Amino acid sequence: MLDSDVQIALFAAFGGIAVIAALAAVLTRYLLRSIVAFGAFLTAIAGQFYILAADFVALIQIFVYVGGVVVLILFALMLSAVGQKHPLAVSEHRGLGAVVAYAVGGWLVWAAFGQDLPKAGQVPGETVAFLGRAFLDQQLVAFEVIGIILLAAVVAALVIVRGERL
Repeated sequence: MLDSDVQIALFAAFGGIAVIAALAAVLTRYLLRSIVAFGAFLTAIAGQFYILAADFVALIQIFVYVGGVVVLILFALMLSAVGQKHPLAVSEHRGLGAVVAYAVGGWLVWAAFGQDLPKAGQVPGETVAFLGRAFLDQQLVAFEVIGIILLAAVVAALVIVRGERL
């Protein structure tokens, strides 16, 4: 297990990477750069889960969000107009969006500093087995619905690009 000081330093480093990637995703004017920064953000969050001894959640974060959602968004971008500026980049309401984003971000930072990091080795050994049973028993319907929604998004992207009915 990691030393407590090393754990805190790595957690803070991944947090810094997450903040920089999130800002890059929001502030860039190009969709492809925004999607890549979003993928970096999600990867940094997975690193934080790993530092907190939540290995299973970190792997799910990588597989589902980085490997699934970001790839799906990239696929949709490839089917549409590549290289175009983000529609909100020329919006008249950018100031309001920035105020709301900074307010939510500030609230999240305030909430994060109010929490204590667990000590290394404090996580019970049955966590992965418990999560596996919960995901495949009580939450199975939710995973199936998410799969159907992602499939519908891919079909909708194909319909939009082709301009025809399938």
